Amino acid sequence: MSSPAMNGADDLGDRVIDVHCHLATPATRGLAAPHARPEYEPYDYFMGGDSIAHNSEMIPAIGAQLSEPAARIEYMDRMGVDVQGLATFVSEYFYWTPARLGAELARMQNDKLAAAVAEYPDRYSVFGATVPLQDIDLAIAEMDRAVDDLGAKGLQIGGTIDGHNLDEARFRPFWEAVAAKGVPVILHPSGYPEGQRFTEYFLTNCIGNPLETMVAATRMIFSGLFEELPDLKLVLLHGGGYLPFYASRADHTWKVRPETRKSIPDHPPSHYVKQLYFDTMVFQPLYLRHLIEVVGSDRVMLGTDYPFDMGETDPVGLIDSVEGIDDSERDAIKGGTAARLFGLS
Repeated sequence: MSSPAMNGADDLGDRVIDVHCHLATPATRGLAAPHARPEYEPYDYFMGGDSIAHNSEMIPAIGAQLSEPAARIEYMDRMGVDVQGLATFVSEYFYWTPARLGAELARMQNDKLAAAVAEYPDRYSVFGATVPLQDIDLAIAEMDRAVDDLGAKGLQIGGTIDGHNLDEARFRPFWEAVAAKGVPVILHPSGYPEGQRFTEYFLTNCIGNPLETMVAATRMIFSGLFEELPDLKLVLLHGGGYLPFYASRADHTWKVRPETRKSIPDHPPSHYVKQLYFDTMVFQPLYLRHLIEVVGSDRVMLGTDYPFDMGETDPVGLIDSVEGIDDSERDAIKGGTAARLFGLS
């Protein structure tokens, strides 16, 4: 029996589109549990007791919205979001499972995302199909299935894969396949692998996720990945972490340190930063304006991190509060750029 299509509605160009939201597949958790390696789930591994206690109440409270498509519609309407670009729940990457099981778990998740779109084609699309990156061949095969058979518009991956950095040579065939496919990849971390200092104050998320984004993307830039694959489409969530807000330091490093120019001899890091895409999850109009000034309004898209408490509940209001941009730029950020990037119009 074939899985339902993920394509969603055809005329989405004028709608408010959320590029950063999660839909969980609880049935996968029990299957993965016997193979769990806690140290490779840094978000949870470095979470302190107070945060664990809070999550033990918060996660059940949002359980319906997190895992049931029907329960999300009311909240989308409240936020002024017309379409959610669904992606997997980052605690369900399962990169530490045996490869064949990882492929099956990815298949289960992607089929669930497909079913949500089939049921609500005007409200959902799939921007973040998951793939089992512990095995590159299986990851590429699942990408092909999700895109070609299910109609997925993009992928979502973590910032490290079972302890390995995304710029390592082992992942080049995956990036080459992604670039050839022409689908965007959303990078969404699940904590920071060296988060020993993040156990208090919910720093595993507050600092850990944006820091992991910065480290992963900076390594990819210096490795020459975007020089080799200029058509690669990478989306950085949480406003790109700290990357766009301190790109000048990377540029200075590139100028004075020859070891940083081995793979990118012709362009400073900021050249590649401006080739990436970012969401609006920075919470303040001033910071969002700065992000726009650094990367351009055509590289920024609305995001909410729905349904979590660390999310943005008034994404449209945030964009409307930014000074110094015109209505056409606001419309692009609210949905036009996402529709173009993910092929919705």
